[in-house]
Amino acid sequence: MTKGWDRMDQAQKRRYTLRFIEFMKAEIPGCRIAFKDDPPQTMPWWHRVAHWAGALVAREYHTRYTTVIHKTIYFPAGTRETFEKRPQRWYSTLRHEFVHLKDFDRFHLLMGASYVLLLPTIWTMRSFWELRGYAQNMMVLNEGTGRVPESEVERLAEIFSSRDYGFMLWPRSRARRALATLRQEVCSGQLQGPYPYGPLRTPVPEPIEEEN
Repeated sequence: MTKGWDRMDQAQKRRYTLRFIEFMKAEIPGCRIAFKDDPPQTMPWWHRVAHWAGALVAREYHTRYTTVIHKTIYFPAGTRETFEKRPQRWYSTLRHEFVHLKDFDRFHLLMGASYVLLLPTIWTMRSFWELRGYAQNMMVLNEGTGRVPESEVERLAEIFSSRDYGFMLWPRSRARRALATLRQEVCSGQLQGPYPYGPLRTPVPEPIEEEN
């Protein structure tokens, strides 16, 4: 997708990231960005319940993890100022969360239930959705450096098989195999673009450098 990402300077990356956010909002009407330390009165009650439940599972839920609830992307507490100044730091995360937004838009209750009920067990349905999200993190690495290091597979295998993600793909060896396959699909070009699983209604922004 963003093949010129590695050649953009920081100012261009910032402008492109803001443009990508506008693309997300056009593709998913009602999409918005919020932060986990926003005033409670700005959140629907069921969002607050979801945050409470997430904190029971993940020890760093509020300070480390970005979460999508319906059409809202909640960034970690304490990140608003940095996000507003340097949104490009979260471009990879935005790509990841955009896949979740699209999947929620397409699959509705199926996706929501698989997260809430953690079904099926051991190889959870949640891992299916998260593999789709983390494919984007690998794509951004590939677009920026031309490669996805094997260390990224190891890093993600720890996440997928850990308590913070509800042991959604366990044991770690199983997570590693699934992520190694995902890495191969990204590096070979089999998976491309911000949503490789279906059509988009909105044109994806072109790299900034192509305007110059």
